[in-house]
Amino acid sequence: FLQVEAQLQVVQKLEEKERGLQSALGAVEKELSLRSQALELHKRKAVEAAQLAEDLRAQGEHVQARLRELQVCAAENRAAKDKESLSLKRAQ
Repeated sequence: FLQVEAQLQVVQKLEEKERGLQSALGAVEKELSLRSQALELHKRKAVEAAQLAEDLRAQGEHVQARLRELQVCAAENRAAKDKESLSLKRAQ
């Protein structure tokens, strides 16, 4: 009878230990799920940031090209006005 009682206590302790391990496993699985979700979110944000950076780079190139066009146009206008001013001075 004492041997059966001792075996029953061992079984109960093992069952209790198993419940604790199952609980710990559940917590680890939940944490893994949350970390996986966070990883996917960060991946999406990284892709969005890369796309935004590319869009801004392209926009910057467009602005630079337009600025160069306007600088050429301004220089041509200055040259034309200088030429006109010189012609007017000569005419006086």
